[in-house]
Amino acid sequence: MAEPVEKSTLSHQRVISAWMFLAPMLAVLAVVAVYPLVRTIYFGFTDASIDFPGEAQWVGFRNYLEYLDYGGGEGEYYGLLADPDWWRAVWNTLRFTFFSVLFETIFGMVIALVLNTQFHGRSLVRAAVLIPGRSRPSFRQRCGRG
Repeated sequence: MAEPVEKSTLSHQRVISAWMFLAPMLAVLAVVAVYPLVRTIYFGFTDASIDFPGEAQWVGFRNYLEYLDYGGGEGEYYGLLADPDWWRAVWNTLRFTFFSVLFETIFGMVIALVLNTQFHGRSLVRAAVLIPGRSRPSFRQRCGRG
């Protein structure tokens, strides 16, 4: 059995340096992305209103699906998961996502193949396709493309 290799001091310092560079970004990411996501999920299980979010009461899954019993064995489900408009929106979103990714992948591959072939004026075409994507966002916005 091979002996475990000890980390050198330089390797250990590089790991510490990497975490020191990553820590501020991870802290900002936690504040900007993770906290709102967790709070939104929490509010999804409460009866919170936009006017009084501090007065929210825990309702569990009742926002999503609940059975309303009319008595005599009759009743109906209501809530988000029983709403056909919501399911239509989910289906439209999935369909849009699928076709967007499909066409963007095909279009991107065609452009890449065209830009990689040898033809007269290839450099000019490459510049015309690639430079706008590399320009500064403020410049693109002033030109009406941002």
